[in-house]
Amino acid sequence: MAVLVGRLSARPDRTPVYTPDEAVSHLLAMEKILECQMRPMASNRPVPKQVFVNQYLVKWKGFSYLHCSWVPEHEFEKAYKSLRGLETMVNQFHSTMESLGNKVYDFVAIPPEWTTVDRIISFREEDGQRKYLVKFKGLSYAECYWESESDISTFQNEFRRFFDINFGNRRGMYVDHERNHEGFKQITSLTPKFITGSLQPYHLEGLNFLRSAWSNRTHVVLADNMWLGTRIQSIAFLASLFAENVAPFLVVAPSSTLRNWEIGFTTWAPQMNVVVYGGTSQARTVIIQHEFYLPRGRMNGVRGETNRIKFDVILTSYEILDVDTAVLKPIKWKCTIVDDGHRLENENPKLFYSLKQFTCEHHILLTGRPLQVVNSEQQAEQLSALGKRKRNRKQIVEKEAEPTDGEEARQGNKKTRGPYRRRTHRRKTHLCSGPRPLIEGQGKSLRVLGFRESQRKTFLDTLMRYGVGNYDWKEFVYPLMWKTYDEINNYGKFFLELIIKDTQDTNPPTFSDMVPKIGLTRDKVLARITVMMLLQEKVKLIENHPSKTVFPDPIIGRFAALKNERNWNKEHDKLLLRAVSKHGFGKWIDIVKDKEFELEQLICKALKVPVENLTRTNPDQKDPHRQLADYLRKRFEILENAMSDECADTYYRVKWEKN
Repeated sequence: MAVLVGRLSARPDRTPVYTPDEAVSHLLAMEKILECQMRPMASNRPVPKQVFVNQYLVKWKGFSYLHCSWVPEHEFEKAYKSLRGLETMVNQFHSTMESLGNKVYDFVAIPPEWTTVDRIISFREEDGQRKYLVKFKGLSYAECYWESESDISTFQNEFRRFFDINFGNRRGMYVDHERNHEGFKQITSLTPKFITGSLQPYHLEGLNFLRSAWSNRTHVVLADNMWLGTRIQSIAFLASLFAENVAPFLVVAPSSTLRNWEIGFTTWAPQMNVVVYGGTSQARTVIIQHEFYLPRGRMNGVRGETNRIKFDVILTSYEILDVDTAVLKPIKWKCTIVDDGHRLENENPKLFYSLKQFTCEHHILLTGRPLQVVNSEQQAEQLSALGKRKRNRKQIVEKEAEPTDGEEARQGNKKTRGPYRRRTHRRKTHLCSGPRPLIEGQGKSLRVLGFRESQRKTFLDTLMRYGVGNYDWKEFVYPLMWKTYDEINNYGKFFLELIIKDTQDTNPPTFSDMVPKIGLTRDKVLARITVMMLLQEKVKLIENHPSKTVFPDPIIGRFAALKNERNWNKEHDKLLLRAVSKHGFGKWIDIVKDKEFELEQLICKALKVPVENLTRTNPDQKDPHRQLADYLRKRFEILENAMSDECADTYYRVKWEKN
């Protein structure tokens, strides 16, 4: 019992401390058993000695997973006779673990997300201290808990966001100073200030079309031929309206794609307060109470007003919209977006009639069936009925375009995330209140905690593409979007330490952290990292000294291809280096097609290939851009060798000067 008391007293402000006389009654506060392990506990012997006993990891009622505790098995045995059903609960837990079979070794009791703050949604004063109502990642709004500031003090970004939403001036702007529909300007930049990231030209075309329709008070059917990014265009459109002090917005989508929409807003428009309205009735009640409206009294500098909208965007599903029409109906929406808009046909007439009751200035239907003109015409008529206007307009986009890596990952993965797994035998289990260790074991039994093999493989692929640098991996890689910056950074350090120390003569199929090599070797990985680091230095040199040559004269003299040629010169090499820095190593076709650098025409001129020949006339024909991509690949190999030689010359010169 001493171990239990000591563990519980680690958080005196949140978790009660029990005396030995309460060894039975305190288990009434137990919500569920999470895990069972042999763990050390203090001994009463004169000579201190660790004694291993069977213990259960317990989650307590009313407390989050931050406050789980290990309870010795003998405490349960004391309570079996007094607490009816306790022994049954323990037996059911063991039956569940046995049913996992071999998977029990990969089972994880508390996924890291469940102790990571997703949103702070409210606060209150309690005993002279502030308590914050917290939603944790991976858990629904029904599992929000009140936490003291000391328990979540490390999540400063979430604190800033909470105070900005509830007490900042971001909301007061468009409430009193809304922009009219007229006067909206077209966007000309592929990197507008109201989003984070770069748009593709066809994204910009769709964005300007949506803004034009808004300005003309025309409802829209936005259709594409798959992979043209209607979701990104829609998010950019709403972000542009928000920048013009216009909100709130409603997005209705299939429940399977709500997570993709949420990730899209987080990636492209993090400044917007996006709330996913769904889950059980209890979860939706919490959302209505704490996420819909600002508290009464002083709100954003305005006294005495009530029912001030707190969110910017509501994401919800068709099913929730049918159930809670009465909740969403009173809100005056600026724009409603319906994903998979073809469902408004006979497939789901109830959704149509639910939306028809809403007060909304603008409607957008997204559909993936652009070739079915009859359906599109029907959708246009439905738009007119929803908006109660005679005018309507539709856009049918039929372009062949390959998605970028980030967009494809964000839109293409519709599988829900599986449970975290880990081994539970022969391990050093961390306390819930402490940081989770990165690795455990050694040699062949080495295990990386928190990173699946697929995530480690994704990390390696990204490392080989971009090298190490100060960039947000989450922008490119979907499997790593669930990881925090610190988790990725710690694993990166761990991987580099292992790969540097790996000097084995044998050639195993995996690296030291058990990531499959798939044709790679230690030297290849280190060489690629080095080249990408040198590349970043060259790009900085180009940006800071535009008139300076990329390579010194001795290197240019060593590589004849670096001298100015008739149709390719040093300035073109600068463009190539910047393009590889942006797109990563190996993405040659993306670099060729990137309009920012205009390398397509330069390569055609160097190869004496007419630009007209780049149009693919037959679907079975090989992409004509492959020839241009091969030219860039070979050209970069020359630059790569030159950078390596320059680095070697610098190294030996410095070493000689020291000696």
